[in-house]
Amino acid sequence: MYAPIVAQPGHKDRLSAVDASFLVQEKQSSHMHVGAVVIFEGPAPGREEFMAHFGARLGRVPRYRQKLAFPPLEAGRPFWVDDPSFNLDYHVRHTALPKPGDERMLKRLVGRIMSQQLDRGRPLW
Repeated sequence: MYAPIVAQPGHKDRLSAVDASFLVQEKQSSHMHVGAVVIFEGPAPGREEFMAHFGARLGRVPRYRQKLAFPPLEAGRPFWVDDPSFNLDYHVRHTALPKPGDERMLKRLVGRIMSQQLDRGRPLW
């Protein structure tokens, strides 16, 4: 399953009971994560510009650089730990619709992406 990571004494950054229940309920055929599509007007920034902008602000939301750790023998809810091998390129990917790119094609692409289970060995986004 998942390699346990032992919590530091006094560690209090555990998942809420509701969040932990989402993990327990998740199965191979029923994922419990959520997502959204946002469409902006105007020209899109280049990848380098976008990554620099996003990367510069990533420190403001530490949870985005954290992954789950599971206590030994599942003795309690999982907790959050910093991911020492965090890689922004893994989480932000570029994809494009083939031309002419309509709403139906966008929905199919998003459906395909959202049907993939999140890797619990990495930050969950």
